[in-house]
Amino acid sequence: MKKTMWVKFGWSEYYRGDPVDGNFSYMSDGGEGHEGWNFEPGPDGRYYCYVPPQGAYAAKPSSEDPHGWTVVCLAKNPAHKGVHVVGWYEDATLEGRYVPRPGTEQTGVVAQDGWGEGLSYSISAPRAYLVPPEARTRPFSHPSVKQGKYSLLAGPGVSQTENKEQVLDLIERELRRVRKIALLDPDQETAPDVANDEVDPLALFGSVEHRRKVEKAAEEAVKGYFAERGYSPTDHTKANVGYDFDFTKAKEILHVEVKGTAAAEPRFFLTRNEFNFLSHPNWRLAIVTKTLSAEPDVALFDHRQFKATFDLEPLTYFGKLVPEVTND
Repeated sequence: MKKTMWVKFGWSEYYRGDPVDGNFSYMSDGGEGHEGWNFEPGPDGRYYCYVPPQGAYAAKPSSEDPHGWTVVCLAKNPAHKGVHVVGWYEDATLEGRYVPRPGTEQTGVVAQDGWGEGLSYSISAPRAYLVPPEARTRPFSHPSVKQGKYSLLAGPGVSQTENKEQVLDLIERELRRVRKIALLDPDQETAPDVANDEVDPLALFGSVEHRRKVEKAAEEAVKGYFAERGYSPTDHTKANVGYDFDFTKAKEILHVEVKGTAAAEPRFFLTRNEFNFLSHPNWRLAIVTKTLSAEPDVALFDHRQFKATFDLEPLTYFGKLVPEVTND
């Protein structure tokens, strides 16, 4: 790989204006991370990357040969250790300074950050790849990545070190894994932040018809899974009790909530009733991946395993009036 560097900035799901998370001084002071727009195409179709300044001299990514770089974007999910490859830019130009993002002189959602300042960038490129949030499953750690905001790994004038070679190897392995599933030139159509869809926050999981098809296939797979192990089912899918089935064998009874996805990576939503029941000692989550394939995978989790394996984030909240107290 020629002319390769990594940059590190705050964590976001889609970087299309959604909030940025991370331990950065510019955000703790009340500002928004300019990198929140890093994978939002500009009005000219190019992609503009903000990288936080590095070191006491507030250095920006630069090179004597600034064109044609592959820029690998790293971010740390604040809830976990290590950094993830969240995307990359190809044939990128290192500006060596902060430049106003095109369109920021106009009014609109892309015009200003939380301080009322125009958004800026220090790298631009004609092409970008975004790694979907559900595919960010293999974080890595390296001391040199922890200490900086960017580093040139290979290219003109770059002195090779053991640290650079180690990080380059880690990055290349991850790029090989995610290249086929990364989204090329993300925009509203190819990478919408569907979790923020006010009309249908569950659009993340496909159409209503698709979700029903996946749900039924998952239930059948789980019933087969327990039948092979000698359990008898009792169906509660219509009862709204906080789980879908009782599976019984001798004196053992398990309260099983079934979740399914057509994808290879597990993802699901929980209702309020389901969430309130998951601490029961006999509760189990059966999650089915590749649900619509010829060989779906079933995995079973108790409460302890569930908490260690999955993060839970609210997709939506229900608002209602607070009752007024009257003194009669």
